[in-house]
Amino acid sequence: MKHKEDLHQLIQAMSKSEKRYFTLDAQKSSRRPSKYLELFQAINEMAEYDEGKLRKKFGRNLPYDKSYLYEAILRSMRDYRSSKSKAARIRELLLDAKYLYERGLYLQCEERLRDARQAAGALGDHLALLEINKERRNVIWDLKRRSFREEVHELITEKEAHLEAVGEEFQYLDMLYELLLKNIKGAARSEEEELRQKGYTSLIEERSAPESIHARRRYFQCAALLSQMKGDPEKAFDYYEKVVEWWEENEDYRQEEFYRYVVDLANFLSFCYTNRKLEYMPPILDRLQNSNPKNFHDQQTVFQNVSTFKLIYHINLGIATGINELVESIDKGIQKFQINIVSQAVLIFNTAILLFIVEQFEPCRYWLLKIIKGERFSERKDIKTGAFLLYLIAVYEIDEVDQLESAYRSAYRYVHKELSAPRGSFERVLTSGVKRLMDATPGKKRDILRKLQDKIREIKNDPAQRVPLGLDDLALFWASSRLESRPLASVMKEA
Repeated sequence: MKHKEDLHQLIQAMSKSEKRYFTLDAQKSSRRPSKYLELFQAINEMAEYDEGKLRKKFGRNLPYDKSYLYEAILRSMRDYRSSKSKAARIRELLLDAKYLYERGLYLQCEERLRDARQAAGALGDHLALLEINKERRNVIWDLKRRSFREEVHELITEKEAHLEAVGEEFQYLDMLYELLLKNIKGAARSEEEELRQKGYTSLIEERSAPESIHARRRYFQCAALLSQMKGDPEKAFDYYEKVVEWWEENEDYRQEEFYRYVVDLANFLSFCYTNRKLEYMPPILDRLQNSNPKNFHDQQTVFQNVSTFKLIYHINLGIATGINELVESIDKGIQKFQINIVSQAVLIFNTAILLFIVEQFEPCRYWLLKIIKGERFSERKDIKTGAFLLYLIAVYEIDEVDQLESAYRSAYRYVHKELSAPRGSFERVLTSGVKRLMDATPGKKRDILRKLQDKIREIKNDPAQRVPLGLDDLALFWASSRLESRPLASVMKEA
């Protein structure tokens, strides 16, 4: 532990079940459990870390006690995870084998190494298999059975195969990170040529998928990114599908590295969204939702990804079916899972956007109030601004005079005072436009909507103007739907 806040960050990252396990573990294993558990509870209850407050309570030995507690938590979490992790089991078997070897119990050691080899083989873990190979040589040398020479040559042959598999995996892993770095900044033609010169391109274009398990996954990932870079989305889609299929074929590794599984499926969903292949999203979302994550962290990861991409799917297609169940699950999930404030703000705002699009304005208003009244969301000024503007339109649609006047005053105050939006900005144009609609007679409203549309289009075409979160498009669709007397979702679908 190198920094004062390391222990606080570790404790805050633990799930409720992990904290419960550590507490029970500490109570039964420590000679002085009360002191460290008291420190654990004190830090656990701190929303913001306060070293001074802890020093007053725990004295000058606080740095030592914190270091002890930090190591104790990690030891406990190793035990907590080991029963559920095959990779952890392999490491334990290796440690057992080394101990048995040191005591001269070679046959027992060999049995442990055999179990470790079987488990590592099921995971395709060639690094572990190399270490097991090395330990088996010691045992074979000391036992010197009649088959000694054959066993040695077999181990040497196995070693070469493992080294080749590891080298192959790292070769594609190197390429993957080169491609990721170039995609982040937007790859130019010259960079594609650089990849060719390094030999990376030939690894995909001139070779078939490798046989070793993990190199195969990396190959598909590289091929997908390279196809994107070369402007071939159809080929990229095929390779992203192969990544998903790889996980279905490797159940043991999926259980072991569930988080990576979720990331790869999220990458596939993101690709479908950006390339307008939305029809392929539902089966992957169902697969994720029914993936039965084992621990709290994995449940949290699934919740965030499923909620995010379901909202994207419904928003882009304007689908109202199943919205109530989706909104309810998001509400419960935000309360249940330890999601950071920024992610919460995004989920809440996108939920409000969806409710707005399907014209459920009352629940939309309820979700927007979460952001408007939540001080913690202030760091995302774009979302806060969007919430005030969308809230004003939602209340206008509900058509309650008292609420509408209050909503306008709040939006006006935020736009003019908190945001200091300049004259002619989207925020001021929309706020004043809704105010004119509020005060207008029914016969004048269509003219006001047309003028509002014209002003927003001018802003949209002005490169100097920056509109938060694509709200200019949403405002234009809303105005068109009211002028054409059509549902907002259907106007958006035809755009």
